[in-house]
Amino acid sequence: MSGVGYTLGGYRIEEEIGQGKAARVYRAYQAQLDRWVALKVLKTSNAGDQEFLARFRREARAIAALRHPNILTIYDYGEEGGYAYIVMEHVPGGPLRVRLTGQPLEWPDAATLIIPVGRALAYAHSRGIVHRDVKPANILLANADWPLLADFGLVKVVGGPGTITQPGVSIGTPTYFSPEQAAGDEVDHRSDIYSLGILLYEVLTGHLPFEGGTPFEAMIRRLREPPIPPRHLNPLITPQLQDITLRALAREPEERYPTMQAMVDELAKQPGATGRVAVQPSSTSWSADTTTRISEFSAVTGPHLIVVSTETTVCLPYPQKSEIFIGRVHPHTVPLPDVDLGPYGGSSAGVSRRHARLTFGPAGWLLEDLGSTNGTFLNGVQVHPGQPGCVQSGDSIRCGQLMLVFYEE
Repeated sequence: MSGVGYTLGGYRIEEEIGQGKAARVYRAYQAQLDRWVALKVLKTSNAGDQEFLARFRREARAIAALRHPNILTIYDYGEEGGYAYIVMEHVPGGPLRVRLTGQPLEWPDAATLIIPVGRALAYAHSRGIVHRDVKPANILLANADWPLLADFGLVKVVGGPGTITQPGVSIGTPTYFSPEQAAGDEVDHRSDIYSLGILLYEVLTGHLPFEGGTPFEAMIRRLREPPIPPRHLNPLITPQLQDITLRALAREPEERYPTMQAMVDELAKQPGATGRVAVQPSSTSWSADTTTRISEFSAVTGPHLIVVSTETTVCLPYPQKSEIFIGRVHPHTVPLPDVDLGPYGGSSAGVSRRHARLTFGPAGWLLEDLGSTNGTFLNGVQVHPGQPGCVQSGDSIRCGQLMLVFYEE
């Protein structure tokens, strides 16, 4: 394969956007569905005793089994002409790594990054999957406040067959290693808690909890020294946030939170945890400079959907009737959708012309997929045609790759 301009499995490679130890990531075009995708490609002839190929296949299976609004979606997997490839959604916002400038983020802004990633990890853990490589480079930004957890290449399936990595071999990224990873010991979900704790520390202080002249020196420090309390670096951090961060960074796994969900629950209780988003103050005019907290959406009157996956988050009131169609306006689509997602990136996000339907009845609001190409998801769970799911105020709805939040008056 010669890279740019080459077609692999029906995907035309346009540019390289990332490179790892064994695989390269390309932006590619799928003409059949008129969409851009990310193509992660591994040259199987250089897979090195089949270890990387086995990881690659495992990564594809792991991501394909997960359905969550904060986990990168996998579309396809294939092997052709000496190459294996994973086809994933393309996220033009790039990795969180480029947003971290060494300056601390205010807690409401940090919360919109950390809490969704924590929820994605909690969901993966509930499915018996441990990520083992949580770091800014593996968190992609579909929007400034919509992170997507990616790169499950080092995933461990709890209860599955033996791991590929030999005992005593460290696996992951040293900067975000847990102590047990640094020592080459067996790891479980609490290693992900530690890595998320490092990320939380970093976004709140602008520094890593353990720094050294080399990654090895930093790794040794975390085995021997406690981290500097984050409030010493940023006094604006509350004592409660400091306690959460330090508990996640406990050297011994049993001293950390017992589950990722327990850590997320504590973070969600902190004032400002709902973050900041821009909203439309009325149905006729809005300003991208107007901001509010999600908890203040009640100020917007009438039933509405919040589009949270575009450059500017907007509020879309919908008509007060018992049946509401969601999709994209098209000259050949009759009737027109009540909620048109076309102006908000619906086409590139894979929203179908007649994508989904909201209906109101004795049981309240129900969401049903209308046979869309890229699926409808309610709180991360796919909704199928003819099998509507109950929707409550505050629930997330994903049409293709476009994220919405449902609110009632």
